[in-house]
Amino acid sequence: MATPNLSTELLRTFVAVVEADGFLRAAERLHKTQSTVSQQIQRLEEEVGTKLFKPNGRKRALTTAGETFHGYARRIIDLQENALAAIASPQPAGQLRLGVSNSLSDGPLPALLTRFARTYPNVQVNVRTGFSAGLVAGFERGEFDAVLVLDEPGNTRNGVVLESSQMVWIGPEAFEWDRRQPLPIASFDNPCGFHKAATTALDRARIPWRLVYTTSSVTGLIAAVRAGMAVTVRTPHSLQQGTALVQTELVLPELPSLDVLLLRAKAMPLGGALEDMLEAGPLLGA
Repeated sequence: MATPNLSTELLRTFVAVVEADGFLRAAERLHKTQSTVSQQIQRLEEEVGTKLFKPNGRKRALTTAGETFHGYARRIIDLQENALAAIASPQPAGQLRLGVSNSLSDGPLPALLTRFARTYPNVQVNVRTGFSAGLVAGFERGEFDAVLVLDEPGNTRNGVVLESSQMVWIGPEAFEWDRRQPLPIASFDNPCGFHKAATTALDRARIPWRLVYTTSSVTGLIAAVRAGMAVTVRTPHSLQQGTALVQTELVLPELPSLDVLLLRAKAMPLGGALEDMLEAGPLLGA
């Protein structure tokens, strides 16, 4: 039996479905229809001769073969990108000063930046994390070639919106709150868009609140929530073992969405390549 010649396009679609955690999100990122994505996955399964996905409630999950295949597919795509970059002329070189919001530093972004560094080995990537407001100010002062920040929808600052996500209330599992007392909340140090969204929503709903824990660390914030000290506002990717969505249970107000925004200098080398890789995401987790 002849070995099938795997299509790179089909492999990219497969990897996008896995890493975006769904056919709909993958279709949005690939700028394809959901039916096209489904057809391409079906063609890939026919080429490899086995099922890569299985029904899992209302979604589809990887089969054992699919889990194994994902690692190989990811490496094939990376090797192709590295090969094309290696023979490109001239080979890009220099330094990329990138500012990254604290809220993005614990998600899939480090893996994406590692891929970027491998694809462009002569480019030195220097990353500094911080609060979005401070990073934007630093970018405007010329301290960064590009910044990746979180901002309110519609406030693009002449940047590119890479992804959007709904803010959610996160608390410890089985959280007990005496509604006669102010709601205890944990937050990043100011200025923080999550803190602003939380307190604005609570004030509008006339729910008293009290700030009981502040930190500059995502890890510290989630640790405080898991310990039962408070609730916080994040995106769904911050959910970890010992935490839960608590909006319905505690009857808390709706929260707005936010955008992941890329600001980059017009003359920045590899700006388009960086943007393309970040758009492949996800940046806020699957």
